Amino acid sequence: MVFLIILFTLMGIGLLSLFFFFNIPIGFIIVVNVFFIFAWIWLVFGELRTKVVSLDIGYDNFIVKGYFGLGPSKTYYFTEVEGYRTSILPASMVVYEYLYIISGGKKVIKLSQFYHKNYEELKAAIINANIKYLGFEDFNYGRELKEIFI
Repeated sequence: MVFLIILFTLMGIGLLSLFFFFNIPIGFIIVVNVFFIFAWIWLVFGELRTKVVSLDIGYDNFIVKGYFGLGPSKTYYFTEVEGYRTSILPASMVVYEYLYIISGGKKVIKLSQFYHKNYEELKAAIINANIKYLGFEDFNYGRELKEIFI
């Protein structure tokens, strides 16, 4: 997959250089490729796998599927879950709340007002399921980036 990203990026830069009739330095091509590889890793393994999820709340469990709900399902029973934390992500002119369900000391489910239009309903269902509130957590981009690979 990374090979294809590099190939298409090189092809795009090559076409741009032909269109504008100038040569693009190899250093620029390398920097652009590194940026696109990082962006793809962040998008596919960070956002789509962990945040753009489908969540079903059952009688005694959560069933979560990543990748727009198309990924494999994982089941977390309420008895395995330690609780949930909330966080605020400031964006331009608006803030989004995140809700993290914690199991085994890790954030196993991440819900967001940005990605889930029914976020308030999901949060109310989690509260009604008597999942313990573990408090507020400051949002940290470094920690979010680290959690992509965990």
